[in-house]
Amino acid sequence: MQDKRAVEETPVLIVGGGPIGLALAADLGRRGIAAILIEKNDDRLGSPKMLEVSIRTMEFCRQLGIADQVRNWGFPLDHPLDSIFVTSLRGREIGRVVTPSLGEVSGSEYSPERTRPCPQTWFDPIVQKSARAWPHISLRYGIELKEFVQDSDGVTATAFNRRTGQNEIFRARYLVGCDGFQSTVRDLLGIEVRGDRHIDWSLTIYLRAPDFHARHDKGRAFRYVFVGPEGTWSFLSAINGQDLWRLQLIGLDREALQDMDIPAALRRCMGQDFDYTVEDKNLWVRKRTVADRFMDGRVFIAGDAAHAHPPNGGLGMNTGIQDSFDLGWKIAAVLNGWGGANLLESYDYERRPASARATEVSLKNFKRLTDDSRDAEIDAPGAKGDAIRRRIGRQLVEANEKVWHPIGVHLGYIYNPSPIVVPDGSPRPADDTFSYEPSAFPGARAPHLWLDAETSILDLFGDGFTLLSFADAPTEAIEQAARLRRVPLTRHRIAHRDAARLYGKALVLVRPDGHVAWRGDCAPEDPVAMIDRVRGARPTIAARRAED
Repeated sequence: MQDKRAVEETPVLIVGGGPIGLALAADLGRRGIAAILIEKNDDRLGSPKMLEVSIRTMEFCRQLGIADQVRNWGFPLDHPLDSIFVTSLRGREIGRVVTPSLGEVSGSEYSPERTRPCPQTWFDPIVQKSARAWPHISLRYGIELKEFVQDSDGVTATAFNRRTGQNEIFRARYLVGCDGFQSTVRDLLGIEVRGDRHIDWSLTIYLRAPDFHARHDKGRAFRYVFVGPEGTWSFLSAINGQDLWRLQLIGLDREALQDMDIPAALRRCMGQDFDYTVEDKNLWVRKRTVADRFMDGRVFIAGDAAHAHPPNGGLGMNTGIQDSFDLGWKIAAVLNGWGGANLLESYDYERRPASARATEVSLKNFKRLTDDSRDAEIDAPGAKGDAIRRRIGRQLVEANEKVWHPIGVHLGYIYNPSPIVVPDGSPRPADDTFSYEPSAFPGARAPHLWLDAETSILDLFGDGFTLLSFADAPTEAIEQAARLRRVPLTRHRIAHRDAARLYGKALVLVRPDGHVAWRGDCAPEDPVAMIDRVRGARPTIAARRAED
């Protein structure tokens, strides 16, 4: 029988030390919640799987106070971020998607931030440092989860310490599995995943090529897409904007990849031999899956454990970061005593449909790159070849121009229906995963607007609920209801005509994660009932069915 003195207690146990687990630890830390994160590997980083931090993730980094670090890690501000379609780098250019450099545009009309390159090799340590800054957050490496059992009060987990060779026992109120697609937490819960488990085998090769741009005439770009008679067959992406590159070979079977002549593939990309060093390589399966559920009692899954994406469009990690920020404030609310009994159940209600939407977009992005790009005569000389290349190039540019600027998929998702969002009777905006129309419709991300030269309205959100008042409508009843339920609420009177027009109502209540919870031109007839709903005190549909 386990000695009780050997059990280490913590409010939250996070399993998995990638960007999702680290982001959750950092968010819980800033909210005053103690947590232990365990990761089976050591804290050395491998080659980056993720290259870009999305506009929405940058907004969350702004909440954590690390946006400047993510902006300024070292990617050259003048480096073009274009995507160029070529037959080879010394062959023909058939299309180009132009994207302003970081020095040209620092934000967006829809956000104080923008999507920007920050590969995982640099991003993870920034978030890790943010988590470690809180004394009540402990990051433990070389510790592998083996099993857990949960009861009505918490979760007891057994993990193996690879350094000591001993088991360690943790007792937590909640456990969150951020442990990737091969998730131990998900497997122990018996949760199935649905979707496309095997789209193709792909090989990623990490290169160091110091004089790369001197070897071709296509100019600097963030991404080169190689198109041959078989269609799109590889992508070459900048890692640090200097000498590190990532080449992905797609659409090949496992045996072909294992026997791949890497020098021949690189020679085909460049159009000639060039000097390089292979730093690393990784064989992997492209997949699109979503778990049947994202929680079971006191245990949750997030990131790739809950949803796996084709990497096209950069939605995998960035969608997982949204999981962390949806779950973080809800766990903190319950542990701090003001979150209702059904608040945590809303995590599955909200994030599972949002994640499924993002995986579908990722798969469509992949197909846009590969479908309809095949032509046996793409390298043909003369007018016939020129016409073929113009056609394929035009198709690829038109199909992919928005793939690399998918602001709608990042900013446009609406938590509707949601058990903790109050409808206002207005029609739901159309769901556009490409374009984005700012809206304060209940459940939507509260839209950005500059209040002054340095302050976005988004900077008012995050610590608790935020009540925006755009007119003289009384707010005392809502504030009193929040105090009665001990819900942290800050009121801001916004004397800004454009903001009032954008938000659509005199009063707007925004959640800690920046999504609109309620809005109206005056306080609701029963402010306490409204506060109870947004804090998760009213039974969800599933809870009501269980009671029946």
